[in-house]
Amino acid sequence: MDILQQIRAHLATVAADPAANILDARLLEKFDGQVSETIAESDRDALIHQLAELLPSLQQDPAPLTTLIEVLVRPASYSFSRVLDIQPPIDFSAGLNAPSPAINLITLLLLEKAKLRRSDADIVAGKPEIVASLIQLWLSTQETAISQKAYDVLLGLLTAEWIGRSSVTAENPGGLDSPYRSLMWRRLFRDKDIYESIYRTCSLKNAGQVGQLGKREKTVAQARLLDLLAKIDCEAIRASQIKEVEDRYGVVQNGLLEFAAVRMVDYEDDVLMHMTLIDFFADLLKPHHSMVQRFDSSLSTRSPQSSPSLDFLLHWQLHSRTLSYYVDPDRHSSLDVTYLYSRAANYLATYCSYYPGRFRGPESAEVLHRVEEALRAVSPGQWAQDMIPKHDLHVLASLPGHSLLPDPLHGTPLFLLPTRPLNAAALQTLATVFHGPRTGNANQVETSESKSAARALYFLYLQHNPQMWVDVVKGAETVALKDAALAAIALVDAVINASWAPLPSGEGTTNSSFLPTETELARRCQSSQPLPPSGVLAILAPPSIEAVLPYLLRPAQTFSNLVGGGKGDVESAAYRIAAAKYDVVLSLKARVREVVQETGQLEEVMVVIDRRLAMGVLGGQGEVGGRVGTLEL
Repeated sequence: MDILQQIRAHLATVAADPAANILDARLLEKFDGQVSETIAESDRDALIHQLAELLPSLQQDPAPLTTLIEVLVRPASYSFSRVLDIQPPIDFSAGLNAPSPAINLITLLLLEKAKLRRSDADIVAGKPEIVASLIQLWLSTQETAISQKAYDVLLGLLTAEWIGRSSVTAENPGGLDSPYRSLMWRRLFRDKDIYESIYRTCSLKNAGQVGQLGKREKTVAQARLLDLLAKIDCEAIRASQIKEVEDRYGVVQNGLLEFAAVRMVDYEDDVLMHMTLIDFFADLLKPHHSMVQRFDSSLSTRSPQSSPSLDFLLHWQLHSRTLSYYVDPDRHSSLDVTYLYSRAANYLATYCSYYPGRFRGPESAEVLHRVEEALRAVSPGQWAQDMIPKHDLHVLASLPGHSLLPDPLHGTPLFLLPTRPLNAAALQTLATVFHGPRTGNANQVETSESKSAARALYFLYLQHNPQMWVDVVKGAETVALKDAALAAIALVDAVINASWAPLPSGEGTTNSSFLPTETELARRCQSSQPLPPSGVLAILAPPSIEAVLPYLLRPAQTFSNLVGGGKGDVESAAYRIAAAKYDVVLSLKARVREVVQETGQLEEVMVVIDRRLAMGVLGGQGEVGGRVGTLEL
């Protein structure tokens, strides 16, 4: 008798007297994924039907049966239409409302099959009792794994309309009247009972009342709702849907988003939920955090200066309230600042990264003052011991380059970052600033300004700290401080591959920014010659060339007496540093090759680089490129 026959015979025995006969969990476990892939589809259906008949009458832990069902339905070929053919028919609502997590899970696994086709998702949407039960399970269950699976199913059903669709052009892209809004969206936002159930479950007004969750459980439901709204961010969540319901919960104009972001959370007395709320605000600012906007770019109307989500945060003064925990922490209690300062810093960094065009004027001045204040408080000893304001460094690395440019009357927080004592976070921040924008920007003016500012900041910082490259090379060779050494190497790579653009050539500044001209930058850097236009040429010019190029061309350091280390040991700090250095040499070769192809210069440098690369990651023991420092570049 094969395993399938044994299981079917055992299930028949249990079904004959469910109260007396115990499931043989060890036997059921033998039916694994490998067996499932080899059985005939008719046998698969027969076994699933047998399990479906047994489950309602089972009087013991159903987990062994639900696990077996999960194995049987796991193949992608097992479609939702086959789920609907199971006899007796699956009662999805009863399964979602069942007190057993095992029954909840298998019901969700079966329901999840509907998210693979819009027509199947429409079938589910056509049964309001299923949708209502799914939402209640997602928001109310105390089982985190069950809630996460319910969330995955709900999100999948809402985004099923984009399955197989490469692009969408809709006359009314954000509204529910769009032809690209499925029945599932209409069920969620236009069914009064279901729409109100979300408000009722998450509102604190009825906490602890008969049939309602307690306050603690309510806050869990609130966090789950915020997570979903960030993923489905579009006009539908910002628009009024059913005014009768919204009026009952104090919503004025912005529908479910207003309820969740403005009305729902008791942020003054619940600092943990306030943390969650600020994280939610940051997610709203990210253009691709929303799966809806990721699937359908026509739904995104973001620019470097604005977006519907940012406009919402500004309108309800949520933006200024959040920033106040960073720029003016003295206004708030020490408890709030302890928990919210880092969250507000992350929000600010996100805001600056995606909306650089807005970061000007008083807001910019307040943030720069706060960053400078934080960095001035760090002593050399604290930099050496890594006792540093990492959240402020994150903000600094995210600020638009134009805001960091020093003027004759003011310095810049950037000049407060040291290269000695060695600190990995400081070097990483410099690498981010000097590299320039890493992603494209819809506004070409903003992108060009960012590239020009990054180049200007590099040369101005180098003028301020002429020993930078000497310090960086020493750090890169300090194997005992692996993280700092890798950060130093990454700084070299960031400049080599920098995304730079030239500054305006005329006198004065541009109308749209505070960028200096090429002439002004050269004067401030005390250079009588034009400054290198690209990162690779900056590396191959004084003072970098005397320190960085010989370092890159020297054989890697190896220390056979290091614990766990030694030549060729890929786990050792020495090898990891050597490999990172080798990758930078490869980057240098690629950039130098571009210069050679464009200008016909630096061919001699290419020869020396190729010689070093031929020696491998660790290199030989002799001197390499001893005459590089005298090359006329």
